[in-house]
Amino acid sequence: MNLLRTSGSMMLISLFAISISAAPEGAFTSLHVKAKDVDKYVNFMKENTAPFQALGADVAGVCVTRSGNQYPGEMFVWSAYPSIEAAYEASRKYDPLKPSPAFEELRTVLYSVTWKPVKEFALKPGYERLWRLKLNDWKKFAFEMEKLETALSDAGHDMRLGVFYPLGGGTEVFHLRAVTDTPAQSGKIADEYFAGASYGKIWDNAFKYVDAVVSETVEECEIIYTKD
Repeated sequence: MNLLRTSGSMMLISLFAISISAAPEGAFTSLHVKAKDVDKYVNFMKENTAPFQALGADVAGVCVTRSGNQYPGEMFVWSAYPSIEAAYEASRKYDPLKPSPAFEELRTVLYSVTWKPVKEFALKPGYERLWRLKLNDWKKFAFEMEKLETALSDAGHDMRLGVFYPLGGGTEVFHLRAVTDTPAQSGKIADEYFAGASYGKIWDNAFKYVDAVVSETVEECEIIYTKD
């Protein structure tokens, strides 16, 4: 079962740990857009959360691309659901290509995706590196990321690693997301990797399950809605 814990503004989704034959519960959707004014669009959604409630989202937020942008105003809106079933049902309740005039003035919709997390992932947004990967064995790659997350924790780091399987994603591929609270924390881990930290061997070994890195970006993410 999904366990939701709220502490101040922080919400964690605790999911079953990955095994070779099982994945955790829960699902996400993402709506990828080109925002005409990122800050204005985000603030508008914070003040108008009724759509998230109508869709039945447990939690919702935004991720704004800060580095590696493919276009100006690159960002997406995400929502978390207790199951793929709930996420699919939500997608039938709202057509982003038929927006209200208020939304149409703020952004251009590009595409949407449903995502299945395939390893335990703590939903605590922050400073996030995102790799789009073509994987040849997603189960083994997810297991390596589970080991890496444990090794990073043992080394005194708080980095949340998520691996996400695209469903109805068009040309999207697997996402690997590495999340820290601050840019400095992420940078320190990278510095240690290049200096030869032992946990780097797990990272290197995991890439035998990667056929190609499609892209890498840096995003800033936050929660903007939590179900009452």
